[in-house]
Amino acid sequence: MSVIGENIDAYCLKCKMVLAHVIMFKVGETVNKVKCNTCAAEHKYRPEKTAAKKTTVPKVSRPLTLKETMAKRAAAAKVQDNNAPMKWDLRNRSRDSATTVKDYSIHNQYRSKDVVNHSVFGLGYVERIVSDKSMDVLFSDAVKLMAMNIT
Repeated sequence: MSVIGENIDAYCLKCKMVLAHVIMFKVGETVNKVKCNTCAAEHKYRPEKTAAKKTTVPKVSRPLTLKETMAKRAAAAKVQDNNAPMKWDLRNRSRDSATTVKDYSIHNQYRSKDVVNHSVFGLGYVERIVSDKSMDVLFSDAVKLMAMNIT
């Protein structure tokens, strides 16, 4: 299991190599964004490319039918069962106007119940502190595992 702030090997498009990266944030248990230790580029996590993948014959697959696509989407929706929009709306309506909203930075430290403003995800509420380097933040679309206190 990967933890935010730890190093992980990932393919860097800028360097065109598999290099060490720092995990910046995760969605669920999946690593989502990393920062290259060599070129400092921040990008989506791409697992290391293996030689076995290059030598295998690509699998030819047929496009999914509409019925198969709808069944796949319904199964994914049942698994996620996302009630974050409703929770976010309740928190946003009950928020005191005097509450300080902090701009999110990976370098800052946060506490539970802090309100953050993320440049991409918007207004978020710190739900809980997972470790000294990560926290769960409730945004309008989902709860995301975010990095914090990274030096």
